[in-house]
Amino acid sequence: MALRVSKVGEVVGDLVVCTPVKQGKVGDFAAFLTNFNSSDADEIGPQWVLPLTIGEGAAAREISIDLAPFLSKQEYERSEQEPLFVAAPEGVDASAITLVVLFRGRFVLPSRRPLTALEREEVILRTKELVYREENELASIRSYVANMEAALEFQRVGPKRDPIPDDVKLVVWARDGGACVRCGSKDKLHFDHVIPVAKGGGGDAINIQILCQPCNLRKSDKIAF
Repeated sequence: MALRVSKVGEVVGDLVVCTPVKQGKVGDFAAFLTNFNSSDADEIGPQWVLPLTIGEGAAAREISIDLAPFLSKQEYERSEQEPLFVAAPEGVDASAITLVVLFRGRFVLPSRRPLTALEREEVILRTKELVYREENELASIRSYVANMEAALEFQRVGPKRDPIPDDVKLVVWARDGGACVRCGSKDKLHFDHVIPVAKGGGGDAINIQILCQPCNLRKSDKIAF
C-alpha cells in the first residue's frame, strides 16, 4: 500500500505553527513536539515556540509553549537540503505520532511509519513533492501578481521614460550640428527618440536625434526613417 504524507506544521520565524489537518492530528503533533528534552549536541539548533489555542468560543485563550531545542544546529541545516526523519523519544505511546519528517521548514507526517528502505525512500520523495509544489505555487502567485501590477501600472502611466543622460545629449548635439535633422531649423529644438520608447526604443545616442518642435509633432510616436 502506498504511503501518503500530509503537512502538520511549519516553521514561521521562531514559531512552529500547527497546520489544520484531520481531526486530532493538530493536538497529536503538538504533543509530539512537547515530548522532547533538550538536545545534548555541542551546537544546539533552533529554539522554537509553539502557539496554541486552548478551549473554544468565548472561553478560548492563546498560550505559548517554549519547546526544548531537540535538534542540533547541523541537523536543522541538513533538513534544508534533505528531508530529516525526526523520531519521538522512547517511551511515547505508540498510538500517538512517533515520527515526522522535517524539510525546508515544513513538518510532514507519513500515513504510517516506513518499514523498509523502499518505503523510507517513498516518504522522502513524497515529502519533497509536497514542499516543492507548495513553494512553486507561491512563486507562481508572486509572478502573477508582479505581472498584473506591472500591467496595471503601464496602463496608468504608460511606458517608463528614463531621462536622456547629459553625456548622450552632448554627443547627439555635436553629431547633429545643433540643428533639426529634418529641416535644419535651430529654433525650439527637442531631443527625440528615433524608435519611440513605447515601441522599445532605448536612450543610447544612436537612437536619439535632434528635431525642431514642428517636425517632432509631425513625427508623433512613429518610428523615424
